[in-house]
Amino acid sequence: MEEAICRPTSKRIAVVTGANKGIGLEIVKQLASNGVMVLLTARDVKRGTEAVEKLKESGFSDVVFHQLDVADTSSIASLADFIKTQFGKLDILVNNAAILGIIVDLQHLDSSTKESMEQSGA
Repeated sequence: MEEAICRPTSKRIAVVTGANKGIGLEIVKQLASNGVMVLLTARDVKRGTEAVEKLKESGFSDVVFHQLDVADTSSIASLADFIKTQFGKLDILVNNAAILGIIVDLQHLDSSTKESMEQSGA
């Protein structure tokens, strides 16, 4: 769910990923307290919307929710389009979303890299 802003702004615009709780939520509060328009993002629409509602109840008016899964290219593109359309710019990006692990395709690595990774236990 998106909340449309549709107004040009001279305020700085920030995106905080993984911001519906914990450190991300606190970063949103700090930025909003300092006059920054903040896009609070989260994978879960319900949790993200609830976080923004609680912030607004606490007096943080310049916070908007937008769904974002940083591992999904279509989700990233949707956020980028929203930022471009609604604000025309992005001043601050705080990448707080956690992604665990990587997958390495050993068959496509060159032989020296493959040997080094195998020896290190990766």
